[in-house]
Amino acid sequence: MIFLSSALAFAAVLLWWAPWQVVRVRVVGFRPTRAKTAWSRGAIGLVVVGSVLVLPGPPTILLWTAGAVVLVLWRRHGRAKQRVRAAAVAEECHQLVDVLVSELRSGAPAQVAAKRVATHNRAMAPVATAASAGGDIGAAFIAASRTPGAHSLAQVGAGWAVSEVTGAPLGEVLSRIRESGREDVEIDREVSAAVAPARATSTLMAAMPPLGLSLGSGLGVDPLAVITGSIAGATCVALGTGFALVGITWIDRVADRLELAS
Repeated sequence: MIFLSSALAFAAVLLWWAPWQVVRVRVVGFRPTRAKTAWSRGAIGLVVVGSVLVLPGPPTILLWTAGAVVLVLWRRHGRAKQRVRAAAVAEECHQLVDVLVSELRSGAPAQVAAKRVATHNRAMAPVATAASAGGDIGAAFIAASRTPGAHSLAQVGAGWAVSEVTGAPLGEVLSRIRESGREDVEIDREVSAAVAPARATSTLMAAMPPLGLSLGSGLGVDPLAVITGSIAGATCVALGTGFALVGITWIDRVADRLELAS
């Protein structure tokens, strides 16, 4: 029991700090963990080890393993929803640029066109406010671009500012920005298609442990009895699941990094 507790404590430190912290900083650009977060993670590690010492070994190990799986999958699902929302916002922003160019070409004043386009979109609230109050519309577009998925509005804001300073026709400037935005959309789609197999691989990794149990049962072995009845079996499941979760997180973060860089 003492050996198992020491091994679990070492594994917790290994997963939360070195060498994964160094890898995160180099690959994903993460900042070092703050002291408060480090203390909270250390407390979680102590709770895990303490529960294994006090409670029955195999069920406790499996319970913490299941909790880790649920946590990782829940966070993964949340990131997937964020990507979907960001993609929807990006599509709306490109459509707004199309409408804005059409309004300008039809002869509408720039301020009026911006107000019409921004009224029915929450991401464009700074633009609507600036257009109504006679403020800096270019800066308002840049402020609206901080919404996840609305990064293309930063180019619109920059083009708006250039048009005001140089006197260049705003419609022509935004038309060029619209064409550049369409190229960016195609690049984003290509990058998403390129990282999709990696995400599918991580999903397959998440399904491997239950598939392994099913395979063992099909071969006439009783893996559940080994897992639930011995500390060694439960520890093997915990270690294997932990490595799978690390792999899933690694793949997802690399894919997210590539999509952000595109």
